[in-house]
Parts: sequence; structure tokens; C-alpha cells
Amino acid sequence: MTASEIATRIITRIDDDPVTPVSVSAAEVLSAINEGQDLASLLTLCLEKTVDFSLAGTFYTPRPLFPDFLVPLRLSVGGVRLRPSTIAELDALNPEWQDFGGTPSRYCTLGSNFLAVYPQSAVTAKFTYAYSPVALSSGDTPAIPAAYHPDLVEYGVYRVRLKEGAQQLARGLGNLNKFLDSMQELGGLVRAKSRAARYDVQPFELALFDRSKLIDEVLKWQAKSTPKR
Repeated sequence: MTASEIATRIITRIDDDPVTPVSVSAAEVLSAINEGQDLASLLTLCLEKTVDFSLAGTFYTPRPLFPDFLVPLRLSVGGVRLRPSTIAELDALNPEWQDFGGTPSRYCTLGSNFLAVYPQSAVTAKFTYAYSPVALSSGDTPAIPAAYHPDLVEYGVYRVRLKEGAQQLARGLGNLNKFLDSMQELGGLVRAKSRAARYDVQPFELALFDRSKLIDEVLKWQAKSTPKR
């Protein structure tokens, strides 16, 4: 489905006219679709790519080079994968690791924009990472697997109903749960594939997540954003 087809389904589901909607704007619906796809990519790590990554030191900030970067999945040099480590492990391995030359064998990450490689060397690595998709325009097709495009409808219905008050919010939470159920399924498929590929990071285990906490946060957000009479 294209983003415009998903938008039509969302507007129809909230009992509005998809040609000339009254309760929601086209921009709001498209924003909800993009938000749903971003959340899907973050929860499941279903989108990945491999790029050349020039190494010429120890410390790097990947996001300026790769703005869609989420998490590293594999880093390799000359066909040999680097072992993921922590800073504490590198400190224990070699107190001078931050200024030590040689063939890269390990890497570590912190937060969303810090990567260190040990030992340092001027080589080109192959960098496989999970990425977030570019924002959709109305005629674009979502990057997530086609089987899960209908779940962007569920998320979109939930998202555009948030502004309508408690009753519509309660209905919308059912749509959110359907979306999360599907992301749990997709995450499981990606996890199996990632294990087979021996990736360094696995998708978030949504089955272990207490959704009641998420619902509580949504309700608190709604309460704060609802104008007082």
C-alpha cells in the first residue's frame, strides 16, 4: 500500500470523509503514518543496510555520516567481524587502547552516536546497521515489510484519535494493542534472522514489555494535553 492508501483507510475508519475530511487534516494523518513506521523500525529493527565505513582513528560519531542510523548489527574489516565490547572491557584489555594501532578487532558503542574501534587503523570497514526510514510522502510505499502495512492503519487510527478525548482514546488503545501485537510478531521474525546471521544486536523483546505502563503514560499525556474547562 502507498501512504495515501493507508491514509484513506485511516480516515474511513474514524468515520470521516477521505476526500474532504473534517476532523483531521491530511498532514496529521501522514504524520501519524510516519510516526508508526518509525516506531515499527525501532521496535523490530526490521530495516537494515550495509555501507562502507572509512576508519582512520579510534572514535567516531556515525549519525552525521549515516543520519538514519539506529544500532550497529555487524562491523567487519577484510571479511573478519569485529567483536562488540564495552569500554570497561577495552580498559581491562589494554590501558592504552585509545591510542593503540594495529588491525581492528573490537568495537564498542555508547548511546546513539558514539562508536570506538580498537586497535586503530586506516582501513575501510563494512558496517551493517539497523536504520530508520525516510519520511513518507503521500505517494510513497512504506519501507517496512508489506505484510505489516495494514498495521500502520491501526497505529494511525490510534494516533489521530488521541486529540478527541477519553472515549475515543479508550477505543484507540485497542488499535495500539493490535499494532504492538504485530510488531511483536515481526520482531520475532527479525530476531530469528538476526540470530542466524549472528548480528550483535537483537530487536527489543516486546513480549516481555509491560504494556500497562505504556498505557498509563498515554493516559497521563492525554490528561495533560486536554484543555481544562
